Amino acid sequence: MAYKVPSSEVPGYSYIIRHPDFKDGTCGAKYSDVTTLWELFRREVTEFSKKEFLGTRSFDPRTGKFGDYSWMTTTDASEIVDNFGSGLDQVYAKYAPMVPEATPGQQPLGLFSNNRAEWLLAEFAAFRSRRYSVGVGDQLGVDCAEETINHAECAVIVCSMDKIPRMLDRMDMTPGVKVIVSMDKLDCSLPNLFTQAFNSKVAAGWRTRAESMGVVLLDMAQVMDMGRAQPTHVSPPKPEDVCTITYTSGTTSAQKGIVRTHASNVAASKSIGLPLQTQNETYMSFASLAHCFDRFLIYAMMFEHVRIGMYSGDIANLGDDLRALRPTAIVNLPWKLNELYGLIASSTIKAGGLAGMLSRFAYKQKIKRIAAGKGYKHALWDRLIFNKVAQVFGGRVEMLLTGGGQISSELQTFFSVILSCESLHGYGQSENFANGTVQLKGHPAKGNAGVPAPGVDIRLRSVPEMEYLITDSPCPRGEIMIRSKSGFSEYLKEPELTKAAKDGDWVATGDIAQFNADGTISIIDRMKHIIKTGRSFFVAPEFLESCYSKHQLVKDIFINGSVEERELVAIVVPNKEKFVPWARGIVGNAGNLSFENLCANKDVTQALVKELKLHASLNNLMYQEQICAIHCDPMPFEKNSRGFYTSTFKLRRTAVLNSYKDKFPKLFAEADSNVKLTVS
Repeated sequence: MAYKVPSSEVPGYSYIIRHPDFKDGTCGAKYSDVTTLWELFRREVTEFSKKEFLGTRSFDPRTGKFGDYSWMTTTDASEIVDNFGSGLDQVYAKYAPMVPEATPGQQPLGLFSNNRAEWLLAEFAAFRSRRYSVGVGDQLGVDCAEETINHAECAVIVCSMDKIPRMLDRMDMTPGVKVIVSMDKLDCSLPNLFTQAFNSKVAAGWRTRAESMGVVLLDMAQVMDMGRAQPTHVSPPKPEDVCTITYTSGTTSAQKGIVRTHASNVAASKSIGLPLQTQNETYMSFASLAHCFDRFLIYAMMFEHVRIGMYSGDIANLGDDLRALRPTAIVNLPWKLNELYGLIASSTIKAGGLAGMLSRFAYKQKIKRIAAGKGYKHALWDRLIFNKVAQVFGGRVEMLLTGGGQISSELQTFFSVILSCESLHGYGQSENFANGTVQLKGHPAKGNAGVPAPGVDIRLRSVPEMEYLITDSPCPRGEIMIRSKSGFSEYLKEPELTKAAKDGDWVATGDIAQFNADGTISIIDRMKHIIKTGRSFFVAPEFLESCYSKHQLVKDIFINGSVEERELVAIVVPNKEKFVPWARGIVGNAGNLSFENLCANKDVTQALVKELKLHASLNNLMYQEQICAIHCDPMPFEKNSRGFYTSTFKLRRTAVLNSYKDKFPKLFAEADSNVKLTVS
C-alpha cells in the first residue's frame, strides 16, 4: 500500500515510505489558502456561515441532570471571539504586558478546564492577536498545572469556575500569574456543572482574596464587555508564529513544553483531513483539549465543517452524552475499547443460548459482507441485533478513529460490525501533533498503524542494541523516524532535549516498528524500557504487562525488577467483576470480605501469583519472565490523581515507581522468600 521512495536507503536507515496517493511527499494544493489556524477559523466562519458549530448540554442544578444540546453558530462564535479577543488586548496591555524571552513578540494564554466551547473560543481569541495557547492540565500529577503555568510563563489564565479555588490556594506556586479569567459568570447567573458548588457570595470572596494577592479576577463576560466598548484591530498570526505549546510527559521523563507553529499545526490537520474526507460531521469532544489529539481532529474536520459537541464534563456520563449528541465521528483509545468489548461481546457474540447463536451467525454474515466490499450495513441483522448496540454510541456513528497504542484486527473488526461503520487506526506523537500514520479508508487490512499520512515521510533506523535491524527478514525493523511539515519546533527552554529528539530534519520517535509485506506499518516495541535483572536476564516490562493483562483477573498491571533483584514483582489492580467471586472462593468462610479487603488478603494474593505463573507458562513465557510477588491495589490506574498516564494513555513508569516505591522492597523480599520455598 505505502509508496516506497526509490533509492532512498542510506547506511543504518531503511528506505522511505509515503502515502500512496501523495507520492511527491506533499499534501497537494487543496486548502493552500489556509496557512494559520486563525485563517482556518475564519474559513469556517465565512464558508459555513450561521451553521451549528459548538454544542453544549443544558444542565439543571436542581436535579443535577443534563438536557439536550444547544448550539452556537459559526457567526455567534465569530462575534464572541472578536469581542473576547479585543478585551484580552486590553487585559494584557493593562495587567500583563511582559513578553517571555523564549517567544519574543508573542504572549501565552493559559487555558485550564475540561473540554468546553469556551476553551476553543478563548484559543481562537488568542490567535486573533498573535498570542498562543498553552493547555494547562492536571491529569499528569498533583503539581503539573502549576509546573506548566510557570514553565510557559503564563500571566493570564482562562479557566472554569471550579479551578479558581485551586488557583488561589496555590498562588504562591505561580507568582507570575497576574490575571484569572473565569469562563463562567462570577455572579453565578448561568449555572452549570462547574458552578453548582458555588454562589455569588463565594465568588465575591474570591475577588477580594485575589486582590489581596495582587491578582485580577474577571470573567469572560466582563472581558467581552471591555472588547465591545473598545474594539481593537485584528493582528493575525504569521505561519511561522508560535501557535500553541502542548505539555506532555513521556513514560520516563518529566513534562516537556512542545512548541508548535501555525504552519506545522495547519500541515498536520490538513494531512489527516485529506485521507479522512470528512464533511459536515458531528463530533464528540472528550479527549483533553490541553493535549493535541482532540484538537488535531477538530482542526482537521473544520476544513469541511464540523459540529463539535462537548461532553458534559463528567466522563462517567459519556454514554448519556453520546446518546444525546448522536455523533457521526468519534474517537477512542484501544484500552477503552477493550473494556467495552468485554461488556458488549458478553451480551452478543459470547452470549449463550439462542441470542448468542444468532449474534455469532449475524456477526459472520456481516464480516463476509464487509470483506466483499458491500459496505458496513446489513438491513436484516442490523435491525434485529446490531442497531441496539449501536444506540449505546448514539446510533449514527460512521467513523471510529483510534490512536494512542496498538489495536488488534479483531477489535477493529468487532466495532466495525456492531457500529456498522469504518474503523480507522493511526499513530502519531505530540511532537508531530498526533500526525504520523493512518489506515486507508475501505482497505481490509486492520490491526496495524496504516501508512504515512499525506506529506509525511517515514523510515526506520536500526537499533542494534535491541536487535532490531533494517536488514531483518522478512520485514525491516527499527526506530520510527518521521519527517514532515507538521513536526515541532523545539522543546521550550530545552535545547539539549530538542537536539536529542531530532536527526537532521527527522524526528526520532523512540517507537520500534516494522514495515509489513503489505505496505503497512506495525508498532512492535518501545525503546529504553528494558530491565536487567539480578539473573543478568533482560526483560521487556511492557511486553510482559501486555501478556499478563490478558488474564481475566487483571485490570491493570505494572511489572518491576532491577539488576539488584533476581525476581520480577508487580502491582496488580484486579478486575473487580471477575476477581471478587474468585477471591471469595479462596478465603472460604470469610466470603463476605469487601473488594478492598480481598485485595489485602495474603492468601488471595498468593493464589493470584500462582494464577499468573500458570498464565505465563501457558503463554510460553520463560521462568525469568514470571512474576514472583504482587501487591493488589483496588484503585485503577486511570482513577487516581497521581498522573500514571501520558496524554496518549501510555503508562508513565517513573510516576508508578514513585507512587509505589515503599511497596517494592517488601515485594522483592517476598519474591525471594517465595522462590526459596518453591526450591526447598
